[in-house]
Amino acid sequence: MRVLDRKRYSYVLLARDGKWILTFLLGGPVERDVSVRLTPVEVTAIEAGDLSAEDLVEKFSADLSATEDRQITPTVWPAKDAESGS
Repeated sequence: MRVLDRKRYSYVLLARDGKWILTFLLGGPVERDVSVRLTPVEVTAIEAGDLSAEDLVEKFSADLSATEDRQITPTVWPAKDAESGS
């Protein structure tokens, strides 16, 4: 697992087994974390600089139901050694 991008206390973008996963905190009455597997279109847009992980967090937070079929349970967070290595 490799950390591609992160914003402390907000989100982490990971690469695992050829898939990109965005894990982020979702606020509200009860704060929880959500992991979403990115589509090839989203990955390409991030690589091209047309989209950022932060843009996706905003989009997904606004309509979480749109990602239901791509959500990963339990959520995915990097191991401590992966965090310190990036």
